[in-house]
Amino acid sequence: MAVVVDKPGEEAKHETERFAEEDKKRKEGIDARNEADSLVFQTQKALDEVGDKVDASEKEKVQADIDKLKELVEKSNPESMTDAEISDINAAKEALMQSAQNVFQKMYEGAQAAGGAAGPDMGAGAGPDMGANTSQDNADDVVDGDYREV
Repeated sequence: MAVVVDKPGEEAKHETERFAEEDKKRKEGIDARNEADSLVFQTQKALDEVGDKVDASEKEKVQADIDKLKELVEKSNPESMTDAEISDINAAKEALMQSAQNVFQKMYEGAQAAGGAAGPDMGAGAGPDMGANTSQDNADDVVDGDYREV
């Protein structure tokens, strides 16, 4: 793109705008890769945890989607991703989220069942005194909650 510049400041402005666009595109690619990588990790972890509770064909579909997204992430260069690569990664992320929905549901149900059946009573000892020392010998001059916003 050839730009005719009358003033030195105009040249810097055009250069800044061009680099801003490149930076935005690079950030978009890096974000897409990071989100995809995170989704692959979370889905693989969920599949490992509850894979035995999911039907084999569904498990194979999720694993195939994981592998496809992983391959797209590995072959892309975050510094020079094209719009097509970003679009492919986003489409693969969406496909993985759809296919893994049941896996995450099973994981959530397992966590709910484990949390409801066992575990400490989180309300024990709660109340107005919040476990405070009621001894009158406590001569500390501690004041909770005094602060001033500037």
